[in-house]
Amino acid sequence: MRTMTATLHNGRLELAEPVDWPEGTRVQVTPVADSLQRVDWLSLPPLDVGEFRELSTEVDLLAEMLDDSRP
Repeated sequence: MRTMTATLHNGRLELAEPVDWPEGTRVQVTPVADSLQRVDWLSLPPLDVGEFRELSTEVDLLAEMLDDSRP
């Protein structure tokens, strides 16, 4: 048996194409989000991350991240 797709219409699943499965075959149904209903992460508003600065070997980023005194 192979994976099939179906669409829900009036409370019943309609398979995209006929199957030759035996009567009483148990199936597992997992809903798939429609591409129009999916929330696209690119549609999120921009996030202000502050200023960017050039990295150098003198900058200790780990120490700065662990410094609790920073605002």
